[in-house]
Amino acid sequence: MGKESEFPQIVHDVIDQAIQDVNFGSLTLVVQDSRVVQIERTEKILVSAKGAKTAVSKKTVEGLKAVRAKILAEISDLQYGQILIKIQDGKIVQLEKTEKRRFVEVEGLYGDGI
Repeated sequence: MGKESEFPQIVHDVIDQAIQDVNFGSLTLVVQDSRVVQIERTEKILVSAKGAKTAVSKKTVEGLKAVRAKILAEISDLQYGQILIKIQDGKIVQLEKTEKRRFVEVEGLYGDGI
């Protein structure tokens, strides 16, 4: 992989939509065999004591493209695992990458899997 265009359009669309719409929450991209197989979107709705909405900054097109490019670059290096994107106040504040690796030479050594 390695190029943005190698990912299905739905991956692009969901990432863009979550970045634009979610004020508080997370987006988890699950990767198997170097392909995104599942996308989980969790949105938190904060209820303030006064009932007023929190102000959310507008996102620029250039900023969205830069963030999406970084996320897709992280996915392209991943064979098995997940990318967790945390969003607070409408901004991506953290990107966690969990990579899973299998050790074929150990698998089945004791009559079981890893």
